[in-house]
Order: sequence, then structure tokens, then C-alpha cells
Amino acid sequence: MLKRKLGALFLITCLTFTTVPAVLGGENNKVIIVAGDGSGDFNCDGKDDHIQINQALEYAAKSPGTIVHLKGSFTYIIGNSLLISSKTTLEGEQGVVLKLAKGLSVWGGPKTDKKPDQKKAMLMIKGNKASNVTIRNLTVDGSQSDCYSKTPLGANHYTMASLVGCDGLTIRNVTWKNGCNDAMLIYRSSNVVIDGVTVIKCGHDGICAIDVKNITVKNCKFVNRANSSTRFDSVTNGVFANNDCTTSGGGYAGLELESKVTNIQCTGNYFHDMPWGIARVHTTENNVNIRGNRYVNVRNGVLK
Repeated sequence: MLKRKLGALFLITCLTFTTVPAVLGGENNKVIIVAGDGSGDFNCDGKDDHIQINQALEYAAKSPGTIVHLKGSFTYIIGNSLLISSKTTLEGEQGVVLKLAKGLSVWGGPKTDKKPDQKKAMLMIKGNKASNVTIRNLTVDGSQSDCYSKTPLGANHYTMASLVGCDGLTIRNVTWKNGCNDAMLIYRSSNVVIDGVTVIKCGHDGICAIDVKNITVKNCKFVNRANSSTRFDSVTNGVFANNDCTTSGGGYAGLELESKVTNIQCTGNYFHDMPWGIARVHTTENNVNIRGNRYVNVRNGVLK
């Protein structure tokens, strides 16, 4: 009798779990799937895929802790900003690409130069305020060479990520390539970790951190073609460590320090085949520690 009761209980339990909607991902596993093969909770077709991805992100905003998982291999065409809210992870898998759509009207421009919080981008923090956001394991393609080759580099057009007002931001194992402007603009944010990213030929800075507290950039690879691999502008408690910085024939520095910078550690980096390793631009410095870096075929290791 006891065995029969246990068997019945097991059957009821199994039926209960199998009837959980796929979009909920189970009680303890808040993962929702975006796919291009029809198998997801939200399904894309390679056209205006920002619509379905934003629907998934909106669901995540209402269910903090959700992972929005992009299924690969698939290229998701992005014609408008993806808006990420608090306690949300946006992740991909092998072969996932977010690619800027062709033929879009101009995003940004010179008028947004001194107003980073107004700068439209492929990836943005919703409402310019969030906490505990993670972006990982995907490729972002800014479509410069194939769709916007006449767009001037560094003119604030088509920024790849504009991440404003975020406390707790992690970007890990993301490749940013072929952009018209900054790969990652991070503004008025805190507690930022950027680890293991690759930036290939963006149109301005790879990472442009302005008015940021507690930021670590480590284990990254930068191939500049305009401006700097990373810029720390008005940064407090910044670490730039174990990064590889070079150029494709253009660009400026590996690390650019600007304005007031406090408690900066720059160690273990490899700067090679570029004009400057580290550039200081109109800085007011307090406890800036530059040591243990390697410079090969660099015009100036540290520009003072």
C-alpha cells in the first residue's frame, strides 16, 4: 500500500512539473528562450528581432532574476534599442550575433557628445536606471563596414552599448566588432566588471567610462582603429589589468586617463604596435599606480 501511495505521489509530481509553461522556465530556473528556429518562448525571423527580444526583456523586468537566453547559431537583426532592466541577464551561446540592421535613420550625432544619457544605442539600460545587470556570451556587430561605411567614425552615430545609471554591471565574454562609435559607453554607473571581452575595430573608444565608481577591466583584447581601447574619464577606483591592446593601423592609446581620476591601478597589460600605451589628457590625479606593463613597438609607453 505504501509503495502504491508513493508511486501515485511521484506521478502527480511529474505531471505538475511538466505542465509548467515554458516561458516560466520552472520555479527555480527563470530562463526564457529567444530563438530563430521556432523553438523559443519568443521567436525571431531575422527581421526586426529587437521586437521579440524586447518582449522577453520586458517579461524579465517583471520577474527579477530572469535570464534572457538567445539561442544560436543565429544572427538577430536589431533595428531599435534593446532595453535591459534591473536583475536581468542577457546572454547568448555559440553563434549568437546581435547585428545592427541596415538602412536605419541616424542614431545619435554630434549634439549628443556632451549628453551621454541621451545617446541611443543597440543596448541600453531602460530608463537610465538599473542594478545588477549582466551581459554575456554573445557577439555585437555594429555593421559599419557593410551597412554604414560612409558614416564618420566617432561622430556619436550608432553607438553599440550606452549603459547609463547602472549599479552593478557585468559584461563577460562578449565580442564587439565593426562599430561606428563607442563599443561600450558607461556613464554615471558603479560597481562595473568587464572581463574577457574582445573589441575589434569600433569607431571610437572600446570602453568609454565617464563618471564611474568602482570599475574593473581585465583579461580583454582590444584592436583599435579610432581613439582608445579604454577611457577612464572622471573615474574613482578603476582597475585596468592583464589586457592586450593594439591597433589595426589607427587609434590612439591603450588606456586614456582624463579629467579627475582617483585610485587607478594599471598593471600587467600588453601594449603593442600603437602610438601610446597610456595617455594622460588634462588629468588631475590621486593615487594613480602604473606598473608592470609591457610595451612593444609603442611610440610612448606613458604619455604625461
